[in-house]
Amino acid sequence: MRSLVKFFCLFVVLSFGAQAREVERGIIDLREFDFSQGKAQLEGEWEFYWERLITPEQFKYATPEPDYFMFPKLWNDSKTAGGVELSSQGFATYRVKLLLPQQTPPLSIAISHFYSDYDLYVDGQLLGENGVVGNTKETSEPHWIPKTLRILPSSDTLELVLHISNFHHSKGGAREPIILGARDRITHDSLFNISYDLLLSGCLIMAGLFFLGLYLFGQKENYIIAFGLFCLVFSYRFFGADNYALHILYPDIPWIVTLHFEYLALFLAPSLFAIYSYTLFPKDGNLIILGGFAGISGILSLLTLVLPSTIFTLFVEPYLFVMVAVIAYVSYVYAAAARFNRDGANYALASTMVVLLVFIYKIYVYLALEPENRLLTFIGFISFFFFQSLNMFFRVTRSLRVAKEEAEEASRTKSDFLSMMSHEIRTPMNAVIGLTNYMIGDKPKKEHKEALNTLKFSAENLLVILNDILDLNKIEANRIEFEKMPVNIRQLTSRLKQVFERIADERGLYIKVSVDETITQSILCDSTRTSQVLSNLISNALKFTKEGGIELMVNELDRDEDHITLRFAIKDTGIGISMADQQKIFDSFTQASTSVTREYGGTGLGLTITRRLLNLQGVQLGLNSEKGKGSEFYFIQRFETVDHAVEEDEAQADGVESGNKGANILLVEDNKVNVLVAQKFLKKWEFGIEIAANGAEAVDKVKNKKFDLILMDLQMPVMDGYEASRQIRALGINTPIIALTASTMMEDRDKVKRFGMNDHIIKPFDPEDLKKKVNKYITNSVIDQ
Repeated sequence: MRSLVKFFCLFVVLSFGAQAREVERGIIDLREFDFSQGKAQLEGEWEFYWERLITPEQFKYATPEPDYFMFPKLWNDSKTAGGVELSSQGFATYRVKLLLPQQTPPLSIAISHFYSDYDLYVDGQLLGENGVVGNTKETSEPHWIPKTLRILPSSDTLELVLHISNFHHSKGGAREPIILGARDRITHDSLFNISYDLLLSGCLIMAGLFFLGLYLFGQKENYIIAFGLFCLVFSYRFFGADNYALHILYPDIPWIVTLHFEYLALFLAPSLFAIYSYTLFPKDGNLIILGGFAGISGILSLLTLVLPSTIFTLFVEPYLFVMVAVIAYVSYVYAAAARFNRDGANYALASTMVVLLVFIYKIYVYLALEPENRLLTFIGFISFFFFQSLNMFFRVTRSLRVAKEEAEEASRTKSDFLSMMSHEIRTPMNAVIGLTNYMIGDKPKKEHKEALNTLKFSAENLLVILNDILDLNKIEANRIEFEKMPVNIRQLTSRLKQVFERIADERGLYIKVSVDETITQSILCDSTRTSQVLSNLISNALKFTKEGGIELMVNELDRDEDHITLRFAIKDTGIGISMADQQKIFDSFTQASTSVTREYGGTGLGLTITRRLLNLQGVQLGLNSEKGKGSEFYFIQRFETVDHAVEEDEAQADGVESGNKGANILLVEDNKVNVLVAQKFLKKWEFGIEIAANGAEAVDKVKNKKFDLILMDLQMPVMDGYEASRQIRALGINTPIIALTASTMMEDRDKVKRFGMNDHIIKPFDPEDLKKKVNKYITNSVIDQ
């Protein structure tokens, strides 16, 4: 910060060292001036004729007694060398003679603007004009356009005659000097000044629009919209004032309109900056001071709209000093914020210190004490907005980071809630479905069997809904993982047919499966997710088909050495979907219409989950359908191929291997109903069984007795299944452990393996799945012995 101030001060010192040649008694001697090295400011005592408009022709025939007045200098409350008192309202003629070197390069004159109109003659010829010079308010017309005028000296002496009139502004006369220099240098400086203004104003407009967009479409913070409006309003000060780039681009805009805009920008921009500063650091700023300044600025803005230009332009000088005081106070506010380590306060403080120095310098220039060094102010304003942008960046970044952390925490809370609810719902569901399966297998009466089948269907339907909600949550949290394993497509589709064939038969529908004969190799895919996708599509087709049936088709589209591209299609003869509803059905909890929901039921999650599962694998779900003529859902996916076929071991599905009967199983479960369900099946399969109510009891039992298999619940009081498994493995006991869990989360499955368990079964479990895994691990345990 200290080095920045030193650098700024160095530029100020340099800017005050510009060369000038003084006009003395209406003559300036430039015979020794080298125009290739610099520019001459035509400053000093010009001949002056108050309230007279004398043409160059009139000077030829009669030379009135000259008076002298400093140029540039405002007329306000001034006196000429002869003691004539001047006022801001009036008109006058200036004259100066230039003594030039014998040899000069092509020359140009640069004129910023005068208050409020002028015409300039060089050697008797009208060279340039701004507005209309007159001797009354009605005959004059103000206009401000900076001009660069080429001159062609015919001798080593030039005569400049300048007429100025003012009846529309509170200031009259000249505030900035006329500059004479080499044409290429004057042109370069003029283009530089315009480029400077357009560059800064363009940067401010883009920054303002960016922050307004950020407010409208993202961060609803008051300091963001205040800073955006400040940038937009303040941008006018660069292209609509000083060098008046706007007037150059659009010279026909009325002077009074641009003057109003200029002063409105002057009053509104600081007030917006005060509001921005307070909303940025409300704990450190004083509302009365900053709000009061904003109120004063607002009042001056309103007065600008209703008062004449000769009145409202009087407000600017006292306002500038108040503005510097407020900027100094804002610097204090930012320093206090930095002391309390507020976000971005150090950058805000640096920016305000820079702009404070810039405004002090600008006021110095405005009061006609020194011509402005444009490079100096350019660096100052760029530094100001750079530091303020850094301040905003860090605040918005922190806000986004906090929002991200809150969203992640909310996501974790939702996941934890769903995981807990999954466990709490699946545990009693395990008892309901398990006991229902047991009673169905116990040869009930016909009327009882129908009731039990209805109960089983309802329970399994509730389980499907629960699984859909959990899957949707995992997809939205991006926690879905795909496990590639060899899969035999023929076996997979055949199994799906067996699963849905009973449902189709009950509804009087057919279900067909056709797989191209050329598909002989197994593919690498996630069998569970592929089955889930196809099951959802088949289930959806069955739901909306009253007559006819469903066909699952798998066709080969392309093949190379290691890959195969397959098209999966599920075609039905159901109600079909209109074009208007085809996109709607993929929305969560949505079906084609409310009438469909009432008639067919369902949550509307199946197709959403199916499409998202495919999208996560880079696959699109397609639909061909016409209302009343059925539907075809299809997707095309590319798979790696494997040479060996995958055959499922069905030998254990029907019963328990004779060698496994009587095997000793330890069931670790705290829920008595689940213990009852498991006992019934295990005893039916002729296994020996012992019960442990928690993990601590299980550890004690395995210390004293050898078991062939341990079925371990994970969520239990005293000691959970994870810790119990860890301690059992720490004892050197390698008995197979199958986890009984209600969680479907992938990370919980990984945790199961990390704690030494061999496999898992998700509650509520299918008795056949439990039988297969029990047979598998007891057989392996016997072999290991």
